[in-house]
Amino acid sequence: MLLLRAEGLHSCPQMAWSVYHRTVAEVVSPPKELILFGGLSVGFEDASAAYARIDRAPLAETVTFLGGAGS
Repeated sequence: MLLLRAEGLHSCPQMAWSVYHRTVAEVVSPPKELILFGGLSVGFEDASAAYARIDRAPLAETVTFLGGAGS
């Protein structure tokens, strides 16, 4: 995903595809013993789209660093 951003593209992980594996299989035709569990949408952001963005919690609220320099 970071490499896509470096090339000017946006992406979005699509883990819910595992629920629709039969429908997706009609398009991608995987071997019978396999199912598509996840995917990645790739494209350009539509900055004019009206949708709510969800900000991430600050790093200090979600991460505890142990060890490191000076410890």
